[in-house]
Amino acid sequence: MTSNDRGPVRRRALLRGVGTLTVAAAVTRPGIAGAETPDWTDLRKRLQGKLLLPTDGEYTSAKQLFDPQFDGDAPVAVVEAAAASDLVAAVAFARDHRLPLATRAGGHSYVGASATTGALVLDVRGLHDITVTDDLVTVGAGVPIRAVLAELDKSGRSLPVGSCPTVGLAGLTLGGGLGVDSRRYGLTCDALESAEVVLPGGGTAHTSATRLPGLFWALRGGGGSAGILTSLTFRTHPAVSRDIVRLSFPADAAARVLTGWARWMPTADRAVWSNVEIGAVAGTVECSVMIVTPAGQGTAATANLTAAAAATPISVTHRTLGHLAVADDIAGGSTTPRSTKVAGSDVVRELNAAVAGAIVDIVTARSRSGAPGYVLLDPLDGAIRDTRTDATAFPWRAHAASLQWIVDAPDSPADARAWITGAHRALGAASVGAYANYVEPGVPADRYYGGNIARLRAAARNLDPNRLLRTGITL
Repeated sequence: MTSNDRGPVRRRALLRGVGTLTVAAAVTRPGIAGAETPDWTDLRKRLQGKLLLPTDGEYTSAKQLFDPQFDGDAPVAVVEAAAASDLVAAVAFARDHRLPLATRAGGHSYVGASATTGALVLDVRGLHDITVTDDLVTVGAGVPIRAVLAELDKSGRSLPVGSCPTVGLAGLTLGGGLGVDSRRYGLTCDALESAEVVLPGGGTAHTSATRLPGLFWALRGGGGSAGILTSLTFRTHPAVSRDIVRLSFPADAAARVLTGWARWMPTADRAVWSNVEIGAVAGTVECSVMIVTPAGQGTAATANLTAAAAATPISVTHRTLGHLAVADDIAGGSTTPRSTKVAGSDVVRELNAAVAGAIVDIVTARSRSGAPGYVLLDPLDGAIRDTRTDATAFPWRAHAASLQWIVDAPDSPADARAWITGAHRALGAASVGAYANYVEPGVPADRYYGGNIARLRAAARNLDPNRLLRTGITL
């Protein structure tokens, strides 16, 4: 056994029983070697998977993310991990050579964090095992959302996840995890039971609510600042058939729809979920609502929403589908092609007439410019609020909605970014924060973590003493 192998064994022993706020206080701080040119041959010999350097033919495709706008980024190398031991070896190598680390599962970061120029990219997609045991599922850190939903569907189970099928489940969890089941079952990170982690300061750890709870706290919404996940175990819930109702409303009803939706949503049964989209399309404003309910409840939910909004829809479509088919319908398919998106977010504590009016005005101004863009509003009530604000790193548990501003395939990404930045500014004090899974360039960390920022920074200092991790958010 080499000295690099001994380090993790010793640190696992030291980490047992460490308290909530001092999760990594006992982690030995490794010394930093000189910044000489890395001996990549040495790392390659330690790996079961692949090491790809810029001189290798597969490097270009290996560093490629979901969004083509990051194709020009230049990681120093890519490790395509075949086993958790590959990540242990790569992290030790990065620590010894002062190399920043970026982890890739789905590669959907809006700032291209998992292809950071100058970083050693740890591609975990080779860790893709899925094991279902009763109401628990254990997945490798490289498993995408659609794969785990498909596997769970075979046994009539599911998870509260987001809608994009190719997003990595690990990354979704690390940011929180909003989705169609959030009102009934909470966030993706709320379903997490335990995890296996490679610590950037050295070693590995198994963590849960009762074992290294401070590390577990940081993994649930902390945005990847606590370590590199190798596997995750979740508690699942029953999969059921559902109604999907889509409604479109006239533009002049958009503000009423928003305020009516905000009044109705907290009163609806937790099995009911809905979101609102206000979009600038071809110089006009479009307003639509999607409602997802257990099978047979869509008609009643639709009546309740339209009554609350005091608005008559222009069109209504209503379908009843099986659980996996619902996920595919919402996503627009089981796969997603590469495309450029510029996006960002706001979190609002309440959605009153003034806030709704400001949102509609922002989109209306965009439509008048002739440029596209839209905002999606997802609810932050129901089971999300069952967990205390400080119980996980995700802080937005006493708020009305998350707003996701998006421009798809913009002609000018810079113009799209300017519009979204202007939207934040126009909302002003109505916006109290942002969602870590919709990370934007230049946004300070406290916007994503609110009152939990001090604790998260302390955990990151302990867990990543050499500041190796690159997540798109600088703590």
